[in-house]
Amino acid sequence: MIAFVLLLLIPQATPELNQRVEAGLKARRAGDLDAAIREFKRVVELAPDLAAAHVNLGAAYFDKKDYDNAIPPLKRALELNADLPGAHQMLGVALLARGYAAQAVPHLEKVQAGDLLGVALLESGRVREAIDRLESALLERPDDPDLLYYLSQAYGRLSKQLFDRLARLESPRTDQMLGEAQAAAGNRDAAEKHFRAALEKRPDLHGPHLALGELALGAGDYENAAREFREETRLAPGSAVAAYKLGVVSLSRGQTREAIAELKRADSLQPDMPETLLELGKAMAAAGEPAQAEKPLRKVLELEPASALAETAHYQLAQIYRRMGRTAEADREMKLFQEIRKSRK
Repeated sequence: MIAFVLLLLIPQATPELNQRVEAGLKARRAGDLDAAIREFKRVVELAPDLAAAHVNLGAAYFDKKDYDNAIPPLKRALELNADLPGAHQMLGVALLARGYAAQAVPHLEKVQAGDLLGVALLESGRVREAIDRLESALLERPDDPDLLYYLSQAYGRLSKQLFDRLARLESPRTDQMLGEAQAAAGNRDAAEKHFRAALEKRPDLHGPHLALGELALGAGDYENAAREFREETRLAPGSAVAAYKLGVVSLSRGQTREAIAELKRADSLQPDMPETLLELGKAMAAAGEPAQAEKPLRKVLELEPASALAETAHYQLAQIYRRMGRTAEADREMKLFQEIRKSRK
């Protein structure tokens, strides 16, 4: 429509020019893009110095998703008139679609294209700027799969950049990071070596003792796991994770009273964590306190009614109710346990 108005303002506009513009716009509105392209090509021939003529031709190709042919007329339109937001938008999208992300950025910046600008910045290697744009867009569309994908890619690239930078340094944090990477890869011995090196350089460092406890726990070495978790709680008494882990390993060692104390402390530091509540319920049941165990297990079911944690909570409740002689409730919990288990297979 804009092109048609602009063409009418040209004194030398011929009847054929106006006729071609009208026919092109009508065809585009009707979805006949091939016909629109034919008409707008003729308009460009008749008025080669009119930016709007090139915009309409580019727009018809753009609507057809023929981005290779859309790019030249849109570029020409902006050479003739740089103040055309629609042309900037379409050109930015077309360039991005064809992999020319760096070229797309200034056009998408011109119209503040938000998520598309974030993608272009990401593909251009400007990761930090991309994250800012993509996060802003995600606030408006929190479940958009494309946004979630590109933002996860951006965070991954930023993480790698930081990892590479830290890996070049000689510091306790370098050893800690390398230990975490080795642990994630399943290289237990190499991970432990790096964590020990980190603590040797900086004995008060938070995290390595927790990680060493995880390694020991994974190997079934409860004694060393407990020692490492206890040391982490000494260094970071406000760490709910360390208290939780110490509670878990204490329960595994049959130290139910210590487990309950640590799990209650973890819950006070970070309330309503389902994992903590589940272990607390199990510890109370093991300590012969079925009535007290019911409350945290019920809370797990409120927080996560259909997860693996809920499955375990229902099973624990079934066992508790059966010991208390509440047979009907025990049967109900066992049925719910079986339903969740079946649904998760």
